[in-house]
Amino acid sequence: MKNIAMGPRIWIAALATLLAAHTASAQDFIINGEKIADAALYAAAKKEGSFTLYGTIPTESMSITLDQFKKETGIQYDYIRLPTAKMYDRVLAEHGAKKLDADYVGLTDLPLFKQWVDKGILASYKPVSFGAISPDLKDADGRWYYVVRPISSIAINTEMVKPGEEPTSWTDLFDPKWKGKIGMPSMEAGGSALTLYAFLRLHVAPDAWQRLAANEPRIYATAAPTVADLVRGRTSIGVSGVTSYMREIENKAPVKLLFPKEGLAAFGEIGNVTAAAQHPNAARLYMSYVLSKAGSTSVSKQGSYGTHPDAPPPNEGGYQFPPSSQVWNIKIADWEKYQETFPREWKEIFEKK
Repeated sequence: MKNIAMGPRIWIAALATLLAAHTASAQDFIINGEKIADAALYAAAKKEGSFTLYGTIPTESMSITLDQFKKETGIQYDYIRLPTAKMYDRVLAEHGAKKLDADYVGLTDLPLFKQWVDKGILASYKPVSFGAISPDLKDADGRWYYVVRPISSIAINTEMVKPGEEPTSWTDLFDPKWKGKIGMPSMEAGGSALTLYAFLRLHVAPDAWQRLAANEPRIYATAAPTVADLVRGRTSIGVSGVTSYMREIENKAPVKLLFPKEGLAAFGEIGNVTAAAQHPNAARLYMSYVLSKAGSTSVSKQGSYGTHPDAPPPNEGGYQFPPSSQVWNIKIADWEKYQETFPREWKEIFEKK
């Protein structure tokens, strides 16, 4: 009889333990079975309720991911966007005055971002997904991460390039038939241009710059006029960031995007939480989200690649992008090695064309 009497008590105790465990796990930040952050961080972030981001990715692109994060968490955001050079200077100035308002900062130039790290502007943070992220896309101590990875590729004006003549590889651009018909940004346009030309030289062909220069491409100060002249038909082929071409395609411009068989060059925004963050938990929760599979999937809806290896590639505007295994990112060691010599050598080659 004693054992029978104790049975219900044991059962009730076990049930209580299971319910308590379920309640605790339910407080974790989980999306589609993926744990993004633990209960403590999630609760602290929701208590802060908002955070401020400084970044370089256009607002219309970043709002896709930020709005999804707000929908999932209820946390508000304030996004301030500037070009890389201006953002770098602003953060330095605010940090120097001890008035940095950003909880998160992002930049498309990794060596410049590392200067922020060296000055103590960035905090170290490792999210749940840290172990899954490629070593090439993060700092070993959690001080920086590639967060959004836009790509550069080839686009054509469909009224200028006939079917069957479309380039299928980067080396097709070396064909003399494209002489004077290619538009490209200057390497001085920023980190996106540097990584594009580094990809062509380090991954496609050691003499890629010389062979391109022989075709006398039109060189533009930035990506915007590169895209504009392709739309107008002043060039037949454009080489620049994909997101700009996607907007033109959505507007029914005679533009077609191509994915060369050698792969794609990603430039990416590098980001992390600031050491002076007034809303550090909300910023950490955002980092946990954007570096997760769920957050990286949201990034793909920008037409860019996310960081988490299990996230799908972009599938936007009727284009199924290649798998992330075909996306090339410049290693930090190479970026630091070539950031001074490459622009000088590029200028010498293309000014002699």
